[in-house]
Amino acid sequence: MVGAGDVLTAWELDTVPTAGIVLVGLGYGVARRRLHRTDHSWAPRRDVAFVAGLLALLIAVDGPPDAYADVSFAVHMAQHLLIQLVAAPLLLLAAPVTLLLRADPPWLRRRMLVRVLRTNGLHMLTRPAVTFTAFAAVLVGSHLSPVYDLALRNDTVHAIEHAAYLATALLFWWPAVGVDPGPAKPAHAARLLYVLLVMPVMAFLGVAIASTDRVLYPHYAAHPPPWGATALQDQHLAGTLMWVSGMVTIPPVLVLMLLRWLAQDDRMHARTTVATANPAQIGRR
Repeated sequence: MVGAGDVLTAWELDTVPTAGIVLVGLGYGVARRRLHRTDHSWAPRRDVAFVAGLLALLIAVDGPPDAYADVSFAVHMAQHLLIQLVAAPLLLLAAPVTLLLRADPPWLRRRMLVRVLRTNGLHMLTRPAVTFTAFAAVLVGSHLSPVYDLALRNDTVHAIEHAAYLATALLFWWPAVGVDPGPAKPAHAARLLYVLLVMPVMAFLGVAIASTDRVLYPHYAAHPPPWGATALQDQHLAGTLMWVSGMVTIPPVLVLMLLRWLAQDDRMHARTTVATANPAQIGRR
């Protein structure tokens, strides 16, 4: 019988994604150091968000969520939610594109990055209707199709699945919490509605998984959790995690977005007040 201590200390190095995470971290560090030589205005909270996002990815691909993903649907669900709802928004809050633009590293010049940011393809890809549809389609489609069971039996498919989760999560969170320059984002009210609408999608999927009376994936039927739960009990827990995670993680994001909206309104009001002030009074100050 596997105990909680065994689960928490289970780590297995997955070479390819780990190498990718390390390279991204090194790239961020080099750009950050280059910027620091000439500009000390970079907010430390951006560094904290980026490191936290990379750490979340490392835990997801090398830690307990990956070590027990093959024998527990609930743990596997936690792994995917960690990638989609934690790592992705944290990486975007770090403003990595802004860092690259300001640091202008030799391996990715500013003019090249600006050219990419202005392409029609990127503008199309980051439209809220596209990003929301891609996120929902990958989320629901992967869980309610044979793809999920295939990923459990094929490492390549599993890696592609994780890449799809991260890519669509980054696209989904971009219009909502992304702070980097790029294609125009929707108005604040539309952003709030955009994020709010993902909750019913996650609730639908969670309830669909938690309420079924049969094991959805043959792999888990043949490999039940080693801590005593049945495959069906574990599946019900996985569905509950999906359902509850949306209600737990989305409201704080909505609050953050609302605070940003209010802060922007305050700044605009302050600028308007200054612009309409009596020039003579401004001069005497």
